[in-house]
Amino acid sequence: MNEKKNTLMIAAFAKATVIMLLLGLFAPVLAYAATPPEQYKTVQEQYQISQERVRDAQQSYQDSKEKFLDAKACLEDSRTSGTIFDLKNATRVFLLHTIDYIIIRLEAMEDSAIKAEGCGFAQFEISDNIGVYIDQLEELKDDVEAAETREEFQAIFNEIRDIWQHANLESRYFILGTANNRVDSFLERGESISDRIKAEIERLADAGVDTTELERLQDEYNYALKDVENSYNKATQLFDEHNGFDDNGVFDDAEDAREFLDEASGLMGETQQQLRDGNSVLREIFSELKEHRPGSADLSGTGKLIASGDGKATMSGDMEAKISARGGILTITDYDGNAEVDVTGYGTKEDIGDGVVRYSGFDGTAGISGSSVTVVILGDDIELTQVKENAHPSRVFTDMAAVIYFIWQ
Repeated sequence: MNEKKNTLMIAAFAKATVIMLLLGLFAPVLAYAATPPEQYKTVQEQYQISQERVRDAQQSYQDSKEKFLDAKACLEDSRTSGTIFDLKNATRVFLLHTIDYIIIRLEAMEDSAIKAEGCGFAQFEISDNIGVYIDQLEELKDDVEAAETREEFQAIFNEIRDIWQHANLESRYFILGTANNRVDSFLERGESISDRIKAEIERLADAGVDTTELERLQDEYNYALKDVENSYNKATQLFDEHNGFDDNGVFDDAEDAREFLDEASGLMGETQQQLRDGNSVLREIFSELKEHRPGSADLSGTGKLIASGDGKATMSGDMEAKISARGGILTITDYDGNAEVDVTGYGTKEDIGDGVVRYSGFDGTAGISGSSVTVVILGDDIELTQVKENAHPSRVFTDMAAVIYFIWQ
């Protein structure tokens, strides 16, 4: 290898520090998933990928990075054909492990995107785009193996950076837009809850109960809903314009895209706080109402609680319960990991993760027991019985259209 070629190769590998900028993407790769609102807090919690696989890929990336840095330091100390050769090989391995690590993260994004798209809140279809980026990265591996010159390595650096930029910006847009669409659903539910609270207050007032505090809290809740609505409208207008992105969610101008995402993230941050404020007031309202409505009870000892009706019922605590319903959705969260569940008559079962299982098309019965369990049933003809055989606290709250009876036995 002549001196001129040596100089070019040295320059190429010295420029390999560019890869460190690319690899900065791994620290914040999931950081945006922790940005507001709470609905998508954090998307990484929904990633259905093997943690062992992630750890292995991360370790390979870290090991190859250290070897790359060592080889680069050796080249700086002694620029010989041997140190150039070592740095070239270290760079090659480093790039391959970098690509593998990016692919694993993109596969996680793709999996989560498919789930979000299936829920009907997606801002646009992103899973196909991510699949294309994964294919492009796989194809780059052959280029890495064959690379020898400065131009070839630099071209690979640029392609990796470009692919990640697309995936990173577009997934941020997807997550923020999908979360904003969920806010609309929250507003609809919030307005419905407010109407039911108003009816409950009127019922209590007719019964001679002093509802001054409840009326104040409802006004506060309505103000919070209005704040959420205003922020939602601003965000929706922003997403309708989606500066920096085309109608399919593919970014076409990085500067405009980042400016748009920063503004959207700020608006969603406001929305998150407003949602928290509204939920805080709602908890106060429910606490007040619990003292007056028969559909709520705390179980703190031995006994049996029975309820039936249409609508929604929630049970939480240390329980032994039996449930039946027609055409409903049953969600069970097992916090201690020791719940025993026997369910018959359902359409589909979905393991959401973190101990949460959802049975859709629930048209049958369920027996549930556990030391720390929350059960939510939404449907018609709900019949529930909870038996307490110890002194651990538990709570049953019904929001059913017509509670037929709710008694201790």
